[in-house]
Amino acid sequence: MAEVTPLPAVTHASISDRGTRARNEDALVTGWVARYHLFAVADGLGGHARGNVASATAISALRETLELALPQTEPLAALSMGFRRANEAIHRYNRQHGLNAGTTLVAALLDENGVCSIGSVGDSRAYVITETALWRTKDHSPVQELVDAGLLSPEEALAHPQKNVLTRALGLAGSVQADTYEKDLQNAVLLLSSDGLHDAVSERLLQEIALGYDPAEACRRLVAAAKSAGSSDNITVVVARRSGD
Repeated sequence: MAEVTPLPAVTHASISDRGTRARNEDALVTGWVARYHLFAVADGLGGHARGNVASATAISALRETLELALPQTEPLAALSMGFRRANEAIHRYNRQHGLNAGTTLVAALLDENGVCSIGSVGDSRAYVITETALWRTKDHSPVQELVDAGLLSPEEALAHPQKNVLTRALGLAGSVQADTYEKDLQNAVLLLSSDGLHDAVSERLLQEIALGYDPAEACRRLVAAAKSAGSSDNITVVVARRSGD
C-alpha cells in the first residue's frame, strides 16, 4: 500500500514491496529534518548476512546524524557526515557479531527553494526527471564503469550478468566515500529506488510513469511494472514533486 504524506510545498509517496523474496531487506525514510524534506532508500546486500539489519541501521544513523547537523551544517556536508556515521555503525555491528552485513544508501535533502542535495553509495539510485531529460546518480559497480567507458549501452547493462556486483557499499570497510550532487528540482520529479525497480524497468518507462501520475499512483504503477518485467528482488520506490510543479 502506498503511504502518502503532503509536506509543505512537496507531495510524495513511497512503497517498499518484498516482491518474490522471503523477506524485505530494503529500508526507507521520508520526513522532515530541520528545514529540509528527507528521502532515503537503503538496500541490504543479497548474499550477506543480515542485510535487513544493515539497511535499517543505515537509515537510522543517517537520520540521527542529520537531525543533529542541520541546519547549522550545509546539506551536502551533512549528508557526507550521515553516510560516514552509517558506515561506522554497520561496520561496528559487523565486528561485534563476526558478520559482513552491508547495504547501499541513497538520500536526498530538498529545501524550500527546490534545491535538492543528494548522496549515494552503491546501486540504489536517485533520479531527477523532467519532460525533456532524465538524470540519475551513478552506480558503484563494474558494469557502470563499462557504461561510462562506452563499452556497454544502458540497455545492455540491464541484462549484464554482473549488474548486481558492487565496488562500494556501506559496512564492509572502515571507511567509504559517498558521491554527492546538487540538483534543481523545480518543474522536476525526484525518484529514489532500489535495484529491484530500476534493474527491471527501462528509464523511458520510469520517466513516463513518474511524469504521468501523482506520486502515489506513480509508485503503484512502478512497482507493478517491475513485477511485470520479472523483478525477483525487493522493490522500493519514493516519488516526490513540489506542489504546483
